[in-house]
Amino acid sequence: MEQELAFKLQGDRIQYQTQVEIPITTADLYFPLESRPLLVFVDGRVHLGKSQMAKDEELRSLLRKKGYRILELCYDSYSEGKRDQLYQEILVSLGKQ
Repeated sequence: MEQELAFKLQGDRIQYQTQVEIPITTADLYFPLESRPLLVFVDGRVHLGKSQMAKDEELRSLLRKKGYRILELCYDSYSEGKRDQLYQEILVSLGKQ
């Protein structure tokens, strides 16, 4: 899913970076916005378990405290419709929709 979203971003000429290491984790997609950088995490099934969800929330809470904006995109299986929905969420977070 992450690669499909990256292809759409490239097609729309939206600047981003992938797999950017932040001191405590790695962001799937990174948008270096002037006000506050946006970190996007594209989470599949492995992130839907209770213990992983708790770990993710703790980590992302720390990132928010450090001034990052966080967008969590969750999916349990791939479809073009789901990809397009997640892509729209990215555009909204970037203020492009």
